[in-house]
Amino acid sequence: MRLSKNVPPPRDAPPRITVSGPVSGPVDRPGPEGPSREASRPSSVQGFTQRSAASSDPSSIEEAAPPSIMADFAMKYFRVATTGLPISGRSLKEAVHHSNVPIQESLILYNDPELNDLSLVCFTYLMEFMGDIPADKNSSQSDCLNYILLLGKEKELLRDEIYCQVIKQITDNSTKSSSTAGWRLLLLVTGFFPCSALLHPYVTRHLNDISEDYEHPYQELAGVSLVNLQKSVALGGRRNIPSHVEMEAILAGKNSRCINIELPGGAEFPVKIQSFSVTVDVLTQFCKGMGILEVTEMKEFSILVKRLQDGLVRPLHADEYLFDFLLDDSSISLSLRRIIWGAPLSFNNDLYIDFHYWQLLDEYLSGKLMLPAHAGGSSVQQMAELAALQHQALGLQNQPSLPALKDFLPSSDDLRHKAEEIQHSFQAQIAAMESLSPQEAKIRFIDFLTSLPLFGSNTFLAQKVSQRGCPSPCMVSISPDGVVFINPKTQEKIFRIPLADVQSMQTIRPKKRGKVPAVDINYGNVAKFKKVTLHLKQAKELCHILALLMEGLMEPATSSV
Repeated sequence: MRLSKNVPPPRDAPPRITVSGPVSGPVDRPGPEGPSREASRPSSVQGFTQRSAASSDPSSIEEAAPPSIMADFAMKYFRVATTGLPISGRSLKEAVHHSNVPIQESLILYNDPELNDLSLVCFTYLMEFMGDIPADKNSSQSDCLNYILLLGKEKELLRDEIYCQVIKQITDNSTKSSSTAGWRLLLLVTGFFPCSALLHPYVTRHLNDISEDYEHPYQELAGVSLVNLQKSVALGGRRNIPSHVEMEAILAGKNSRCINIELPGGAEFPVKIQSFSVTVDVLTQFCKGMGILEVTEMKEFSILVKRLQDGLVRPLHADEYLFDFLLDDSSISLSLRRIIWGAPLSFNNDLYIDFHYWQLLDEYLSGKLMLPAHAGGSSVQQMAELAALQHQALGLQNQPSLPALKDFLPSSDDLRHKAEEIQHSFQAQIAAMESLSPQEAKIRFIDFLTSLPLFGSNTFLAQKVSQRGCPSPCMVSISPDGVVFINPKTQEKIFRIPLADVQSMQTIRPKKRGKVPAVDINYGNVAKFKKVTLHLKQAKELCHILALLMEGLMEPATSSV
């Protein structure tokens, strides 16, 4: 489907460093409908040639086994020496150990001369970054790091070369400052982009051996690098290279940052995230704080990113890196919301109760959760009961005035002429709730709203819908039940698209200023699509929530953590 996850709030691209040849455009992470992520991790390294040790001149290879797993990789894939013989003996040690002088050819044998040239430039920047050679007066350590990471993101065939260069420069490096800088760089490289499937087992074994060596000075960094590598292989790596603020923190040895995520009701949840923390990491931490241990239920929550400039909101997918969305100017805010309500609710945790109370209260007061249209006179009693429960949830003692009571009611012109009638019923309800504690009142409020027809839906108000019979405006409900179009006045269901019938969707920018964007939803038989177009301000949010629900439909059930 055309919806792509690759739609973060804009960030100014980091400055490029001009090299001997132009670097091609960046490799985008595919969206949920795009090609498999395996395409970005080829099973074999393209562009360079493997030479089996068995086919080499036996006299040129030492009888002893390779001194390390990386030396084994070097014997198979590094380029031949100037003599024309495969590397062995002393040349093998030089190839995989720290060097005080720049390399004259790429470590890996490439068929493309441009890749060789870029490899040499990369190694020079690597040595400058680590302090092995004096830095050019026009480049800072930040510039060096920026170049190496950007090169790896844009030139996929050079990723293995970058991995090998960094590992080479931290192996048998006697200078502590240089070695520390190199290990910090490896920690970043493994997280920002994966190596090929061919190199992966060698790097994994290399890092694992060091992480299990308690006497190695960089045992901990090796373990973190191994975790980063596993994550980048699974998820594809970071989409953006570090912002200026993140870059400065990284160079200072700080790879974490404390951020606040807004919860329903305005409370904030402080969380420390790492450079490679993804959405599911934070959701898992928060859900455990609410007493949720089932992975299936954790997946029903989402982090929403909001661009303050224009109010654009969209949920983050579970595998998206949070630092790819955090900008230096604090123009992005993050909030947490439940978007699926499949798991039974439990009220054994105060944070759990507060979270669900405030989210449902907001949906009720904003008109997204409406009382049944056929309730008639009983709607006055129901609104009075819900108002009384809100009053008790706040722990208030005094009876509210009529203007204050209106704060407990949905914003609707139809309710103004009923305010006094609701107040009269409210007083009777309060008298019957005197013994309720604030938490008990919240639980009763939640229980009441779970019985409403639109409970469990993500509701939007579309200005216009192309489907015949849909009024303007039209309420659109997104849930595991599908996409439902509802008359906002009568609450009559006009039309429904089952979730399994949705084939693809895409957002459409407005053609004229002042107009709202739109969403095209293709559905029905694969051989003959039908299309419905929705015009609404929250087009991108609707599109991504629908994508999350479709992903959940295709995912297998998961056990608890």
